[in-house]
Amino acid sequence: MRVLVTQWPNPSHLYASIPMLWALQGAGHEVVVASHPDLAAATTRAGLTAVSLGTPDTVPGLTLENYGKYDLPQEHRDKFREPLGLTPEDYDVWEICSTYHQIGLHILHPPGGPSALADHLVDFALRWRPDLVIWEPEMAASPIAARLCGAAHARMVWGLDYSGWMEERFAARRAEVAAAGLTDPLLDAVEPIAAQYGVEVDDELLYGQWTIDPTPPAMRLPTRQRVVPHRRVPYTGIGTIPDWIYPKPQRPRVAVSLGASVREHAAGNDLIGTLLEMLGGLDVEVVATLNAAQLEGYTVPGNVRTVDFLPLNQLLPTCSALIHHGGGGTFTSAVAHQVPQLVVPNTGGVEAPFYARRITDSGAGIILDADNLDVDELRKQLMRVIEGPSFAEGARRLHADWLAMPSPNDVVPSIEKLTAQHR
Repeated sequence: MRVLVTQWPNPSHLYASIPMLWALQGAGHEVVVASHPDLAAATTRAGLTAVSLGTPDTVPGLTLENYGKYDLPQEHRDKFREPLGLTPEDYDVWEICSTYHQIGLHILHPPGGPSALADHLVDFALRWRPDLVIWEPEMAASPIAARLCGAAHARMVWGLDYSGWMEERFAARRAEVAAAGLTDPLLDAVEPIAAQYGVEVDDELLYGQWTIDPTPPAMRLPTRQRVVPHRRVPYTGIGTIPDWIYPKPQRPRVAVSLGASVREHAAGNDLIGTLLEMLGGLDVEVVATLNAAQLEGYTVPGNVRTVDFLPLNQLLPTCSALIHHGGGGTFTSAVAHQVPQLVVPNTGGVEAPFYARRITDSGAGIILDADNLDVDELRKQLMRVIEGPSFAEGARRLHADWLAMPSPNDVVPSIEKLTAQHR
């Protein structure tokens, strides 16, 4: 069958999807990835076919200016709490929904329209005629394109299902939201495009016919969606293995990774100096994936090797611990290689509270509070994770839970059957 995959143009989102798309391609299906032209190079580097929807001049990109254009003030986001019936336990999820997800939706699908990306996507779908459209929640025009060309369609989330969680709350309390003079950001994005193409907005258009979800069951947000669960196999980019990686060093090796998205927006850079000072006073070998901009103004200790980029799947098998920002891709890489983790949540990872909670609940690591602890205490925390056998055992438990989920190859037959049912 022909599978059209629509991706929000952030490489880290694409990386979460690649093993599943390889599995579909390996089963003999024709797979193309459609997105903003900015994502084409990362797509083809992974051995997948890219389709550019428009040009950088006609379709907005993920620039800081465009992020700022649709960012709602905190006081406005807080106005939704009472109409949506949110409890304090919901606030972390709502913060992501009302910032990251809302901005992502509206950059490419402006409220009130028009959406150049939607027009390019519909045009390609009608010409290429896919059997199945797999779409990321921020690519909200995708189910409209699927319906117009008669394809089945499924959402594929890259982490926790924030969009499904959010939309179910809006659906249950639309009267309260309207009475407060507020609107649903997903409907703001979808309704103008649906009206333009004469498509009725219903639950399938908002939620997909099913959802392909890589989230570990213990972390999954409560929704009523039909879910095809699968194991998130880490893809961390391509590269050549440096000759210094092996053999594994005699003293503990610690990896430091603050994530591609954090690097792009220079979030958490003020903590890098603290981390370097902490690591420099220990008898460990450190490999930090930090670039020149992140290191500017700091002195790099002699036991710290900095590299602009190195795939974590190459580095982590030689490591005793990983310090990171709390992103889903980095978390999964550590789980796959059974490495204890230290999360520094204030470095800018939007999902850090959720992954940090999973790490600490399983005993596979700790939260490293680099804002409020002195350097000596931070060193003690790191060495406790490296030397304490309980953290290695926690990492093994997380790994076992991860292996218990079906692999991408395992779920391809389910996707084939669902496609046949919904076409």
